[in-house]
Amino acid sequence: MNSDEEEIPPFKERTLGDVVKRCLVLYGVLGAGHGVPRSDVIEWLTRESLLDSISPQEHLLLLGSTPTQQQLTNATWRAEALVPIIWALNLFEAIPEPTRLCDLELIQKNIPEIGSSTASFVSEARLRSADQIADANHEIYHIHWSVRDARLFGRPIPNSLVPGVVQERHYALNWLIGYLDQDWDDVTTDT
Repeated sequence: MNSDEEEIPPFKERTLGDVVKRCLVLYGVLGAGHGVPRSDVIEWLTRESLLDSISPQEHLLLLGSTPTQQQLTNATWRAEALVPIIWALNLFEAIPEPTRLCDLELIQKNIPEIGSSTASFVSEARLRSADQIADANHEIYHIHWSVRDARLFGRPIPNSLVPGVVQERHYALNWLIGYLDQDWDDVTTDT
């Protein structure tokens, strides 16, 4: 490789099954963050054969002792990571601009209620093309870079971007493209 060429990190595209499971688990995590009893979330994930899909950090939240306020806050922020995952499953026409918090009701309209069957959701799921997901990742990378650049140089955040929303969306899109083949808890958002 020429020294002027940018090295492309390893890429491991997620399967439809991976994305569907991640979507449903994140929805359970989000529910727990918003006060759904953890026992109800665990019962649902177990019945839907998703308990093995929770990450170690999600395990601590859902099955550990009483969650800390920080764990619950982190769980509610996962709504923003859920948005690009729902989009990747063709349930949103476009990923909303990261200029405000997502619409939780819109998420709820697109994912089965906690406690209900996920069978039709799973069977009807369709994944966007790898190129579409990669393009969305490329876009959020540049948006995230502009936020970090503004912070680094003490400038206002551009275009009314919400840094936490940008971070979570970048996190999810990096996971979707398989950036550096990182597991959910280990995803980095390099810019």
